[in-house]
Amino acid sequence: MAINPDQLLPSQRLYAKVLELEFGECRYLHYGLGDERSPIGDLGSAESVLAMQQRFNTCLGEQVDAAIAGEVRVLVVGPSLGDLAESIASRGIETVWISTTIAANEKAEYPVNPRRLNSDLLTAEPGMNFDVIVIEGSYHYLDQLPILNKCREAIRGGGALFIFGEFLDDDSLIERSPLPNLSSFRQLSDRLGYEIVSEEDLTIASQSSLVGFTALVRRQRTALSEQAGISADQLAEFEAQLQQTNQEFSNGRRCFRLFRLNKVANPTGEYVNAEYGDIHSFQPAEVADLFEKSFNVKFDPELWRWKYELGDGKCVIARQHRGGEIVSHYGGAPRQIYYFGELSMAIQPCDVMVLPEIRKHYGKSSLFFKTAATFLEREIGNTVNQLLGFGFPNQPTMNIAIRLGLYEKTDDYVEVVFPASPPKLDSYVSTWSDVDGGDPVHQQDVENLWEQMRADFREGVIGMRHWQYIKYRYFDHPFGARGLYRCLALRTGEGNAAQAIAVLKAHGDRQLVMDLICPLASIKTVLAQLNQLVTEEQTGAGLKLWITRAWVKRIKLDGAIVNELGIEIPCNSWNPGPSSQTLYGAWWLTAGDMDFV
Repeated sequence: MAINPDQLLPSQRLYAKVLELEFGECRYLHYGLGDERSPIGDLGSAESVLAMQQRFNTCLGEQVDAAIAGEVRVLVVGPSLGDLAESIASRGIETVWISTTIAANEKAEYPVNPRRLNSDLLTAEPGMNFDVIVIEGSYHYLDQLPILNKCREAIRGGGALFIFGEFLDDDSLIERSPLPNLSSFRQLSDRLGYEIVSEEDLTIASQSSLVGFTALVRRQRTALSEQAGISADQLAEFEAQLQQTNQEFSNGRRCFRLFRLNKVANPTGEYVNAEYGDIHSFQPAEVADLFEKSFNVKFDPELWRWKYELGDGKCVIARQHRGGEIVSHYGGAPRQIYYFGELSMAIQPCDVMVLPEIRKHYGKSSLFFKTAATFLEREIGNTVNQLLGFGFPNQPTMNIAIRLGLYEKTDDYVEVVFPASPPKLDSYVSTWSDVDGGDPVHQQDVENLWEQMRADFREGVIGMRHWQYIKYRYFDHPFGARGLYRCLALRTGEGNAAQAIAVLKAHGDRQLVMDLICPLASIKTVLAQLNQLVTEEQTGAGLKLWITRAWVKRIKLDGAIVNELGIEIPCNSWNPGPSSQTLYGAWWLTAGDMDFV
């Protein structure tokens, strides 16, 4: 069945247009399978790309046919699978075909079987109790969870799910990839109640069709420019993507697999019917009760909105069953960082909650483990959106996570209490004044000081502290709106540029340093002057600072006391990523890096 390129997503349209120009129509968007005579290196003599695609379609059809027995219902998803849907329906088998390329008039032209739904899988309502489901193509790794959830809802116990596409097979390099991670896919499918019946590696055979397709692009350059309006720059970028894909196939980073999964008919164990979702699968009010029972603190909708809406927070949740209450939540707050001098991303796991009455144990069958592992696979590691994870778990949670292989330790988080009555610093002619968030001069002061500070962390890891972040963290934070933060600038002489930026928050009888932005070389002097200011204002009570232990010597003044907080800083050890040895003692973290203080 021909595919109209204009009905496809932009990322698919150019592929379809090339095939349409070459063969008169585009019938398949998926890879083909070369035969033994299909050379990978010789573009001119390779067999037809269309013939290879038809060979894959035949191969897929044979496997699906083998799973069909008796009176069954089949769901087919994807623009390339119209022929497969027609073939199955022609045998009297009840079939539903979902594709975004089905035109409105096609629904009237064709018979009821197969039933056609012009939609994507996640928004479609195809019904339930399918015996076989077939899903086309590569999907972004974040979509694996809702796709498998949707299929689990639609398929009967013991039913077969076929899913094929490109996967990331080698995730050992620090290099972002939009592909679903192969090992994470296997683990997630098991976690969601599927059994892998077969996993067919079609990488080498499919690579022939990629090379052949690249030859078609070159042959159709003129037509693509004149008829499709594709610019020379767009074509060059497209060919570079194809070349990179071919290279990743060759070096083992990327693979093409065909999976058959069976939904376990009678699963055993705890929480086998739990339904997992992401940040878009619930409303904040649904976690309020879980939050209050987990932390014995009243749920703050404004703080939640700040973190998960304004801050683009991420999470994985679990319901005890489909449509039930949320009983587990593992969240995270993304953060731009400098990783040994290179701009990167991290995420701070937070709001880690399991309903107390089902908190029976913390083994690998527990909801804590399943939500945590799913979150880590989606959000942290060499190839996903955030390279690093960091956080401030209490000691019991840290111990459990280490035992389960989720975390490793990278440092301790300690409290430094400065002397309450510091000597008068007469040698310093300086003043502290409030930072005006609406003043462009003050905003630039933050930018300038941050540029100086981050240059000192080429051998460490530090979260971004430019003006945009400072505004979000302290001026947009609900606590900031309630006047709980005080943002100060240290200036030497009237009208001079700021020498440091400090953010304070009352904590007991002292002032807690939330953040300090200045060059490391001047940090002790700045802390001494800040401590003097606070002592004078509060008649004797001074500063305290929470910081990772590795940096204590850089900030400790004479007479300061270091107290243990019983908090260890973790890193992800579930997915491939920077090791705990690489990260040990590297993080600069203060109270401002915590989301809830």
